Amino acid sequence: MVALPAITFAQFENGACGTGPAPEHVRAFNRSIDYSQPLPEEYSTISIPVTIHIVRTSNGGGGFFENNAFLTICDLNSRMASSGMFFYLAGPVRFINDDTYYNAQDFNPLFNMISIENVPRTMNIYYTNLGQMGLCGFAFYPNSGPGGFQNDGAVVMSFACSQPNGTTLTHEVGHFFNLPHTFDQTSSNPLALNTAERVTRLANEPSPRRSANCATAGDEFCDTPADFIGNRWSCPTGQVQFDVNGDRFRPDSSFYMSYSNDACMSRFSTQQILAMRATLANTSSPRGYLLINPMPNFAAISQAPAQISPLPSDTIPGNQAVFSWNRVPGATFYQIRVLLFNFAVIDTITTDTFYVSSTRAIRQQREHSWEVRALNGANLCTQYSGRLAFFSGNYVQATSIEGNHLLGKRVFPNPVLRGGAITVEGLTKDASLEGHLFDLTGRKVSSLKSEENGVLFIPEDIRPGLYVLQLKNQSSLQSIRLLVE
Repeated sequence: MVALPAITFAQFENGACGTGPAPEHVRAFNRSIDYSQPLPEEYSTISIPVTIHIVRTSNGGGGFFENNAFLTICDLNSRMASSGMFFYLAGPVRFINDDTYYNAQDFNPLFNMISIENVPRTMNIYYTNLGQMGLCGFAFYPNSGPGGFQNDGAVVMSFACSQPNGTTLTHEVGHFFNLPHTFDQTSSNPLALNTAERVTRLANEPSPRRSANCATAGDEFCDTPADFIGNRWSCPTGQVQFDVNGDRFRPDSSFYMSYSNDACMSRFSTQQILAMRATLANTSSPRGYLLINPMPNFAAISQAPAQISPLPSDTIPGNQAVFSWNRVPGATFYQIRVLLFNFAVIDTITTDTFYVSSTRAIRQQREHSWEVRALNGANLCTQYSGRLAFFSGNYVQATSIEGNHLLGKRVFPNPVLRGGAITVEGLTKDASLEGHLFDLTGRKVSSLKSEENGVLFIPEDIRPGLYVLQLKNQSSLQSIRLLVE
């Protein structure tokens, strides 16, 4: 078991943030920043690598679609734009199937998970079930979490609070980059002389009033108004509190680091932005290790894929539905959604330009629609193609299809262009080979002309899509999936 880091986490409170008060080393770092200069009109973008982890039950249940996580990153980038910080995927989504983590009732198993699963030099975000803890999420301040050198801490998100247009991820990322709550040190006792932040911002209040302490109390940012509400609140608030001067608190609901409702939050203050950027100022800064590996050169994605099949005139078997589209320059993966009555029955990610649904998610004898979009690690907010309707026919008996090998020999290329050649690797010059192409309803589409050395040619007039290629030689009959583009 991993020892708990020397920081305090908040008590469980339904829908709350589990991150507690900022430790002293975080406060000391924030105090060392020069806040006298205003933000420049333009500053360089800081690109931050992210590793997404989706936690599921031991049998792979629970969790949510990869796309849900992508949407939160897309939203995060929109909300963080004013800070000049941009988040991109450092690698594929990682799935963790473990009941212990999925059903965690306290922080201990989650700390163990982070220590084991963290990917170094990236910001690790875990999406999991925090229902039994009653939390929306929590995060670790720099140099305070499990994981070790250049790998410390993480952001942990509840599925329930990882919906589009939510602010929880932005709030937790603020903690990850050194920001306390706006009510930090004040909410438990707004009248405390030394730790509670006062409302006034005047440095020389006349006696007996006490002067401003915003640089050393509360969240220690003087451009965020004093806040005393340490539980979720709606804006505007009807809660009233007074400080030691008798001044009435008026917390600002627009700050992401407050506890106001999602609909109220919209910004970071200038000092908060400067503090976050300072944690990434150079490789020796608290989160500077995130800059050691440069961001890959992701190409911009300016178009949606062109859908090839099925088309609105098509009827396809629901349990052997084949969807295909063209390759988009710069895309490294695609998201396809199949919908029935505007509800997604399939929502999945693939690195191919086709997807085969061999389950019964698509209903028989119904009109469905489908759409697809192209993505890469830095382009997660791309547009879908238009929705195309198709009709699903009766289910058909599944065809037994093996991998791209015949008698242990590789069959390539796959996908193949119309009019192109495919080769069965390693066949001798005099080896006989027959090829027959079937669609996924079992209808024979074409017999392929065989040349020497195991070469077969695909007809030029064949329709693009996914087929079953039956290959036969003297002693073997085998089928493979073949995508024709």
